[in-house]
Amino acid sequence: MDIRMARPDEDEILVGHYLKIWDSYGTPPEHYRPDAAARILSFIRNGREERRLASFFAIVDGEIAGSASCQLHQSPFPEVIQPEQRLLGYIWSVYVMDAFRRRGIALALTNKAVDHLKSIGCTTAVIHASDAGEPVYQAVGFELAKEMRLKLVADQEGF
Repeated sequence: MDIRMARPDEDEILVGHYLKIWDSYGTPPEHYRPDAAARILSFIRNGREERRLASFFAIVDGEIAGSASCQLHQSPFPEVIQPEQRLLGYIWSVYVMDAFRRRGIALALTNKAVDHLKSIGCTTAVIHASDAGEPVYQAVGFELAKEMRLKLVADQEGF
């Protein structure tokens, strides 16, 4: 297995992998935005320009077996701590094709993304794990964090 940086001319592959992740969660086709692929492509391109985004491919027997992307985390609140003390990186879209799973590819891609985030000065890496991904990320050293969520769903009456 070889891990290499994805080139901009390969962005469509990354788009496909990202959509396959959402498919694997059971997302019905009608839930996707009509411009989903264009939105992902724009996110990737803007991320390269503004958030130091990097994407990686795992190559096995000459085939792209999986991918992962990472970038500087876009904070939802004003950052007041100096970046050398607190600079978050975010890993997203860790994907391995079905035929290549259970071979350590997700682990290798995640480690490559962590190395990239370290190289750009990040002090912490953040990832949101699926149930299947959680053991992989724990093997890298990720720990559960204290994020809390509240589902905001309208009641049955429809107000």
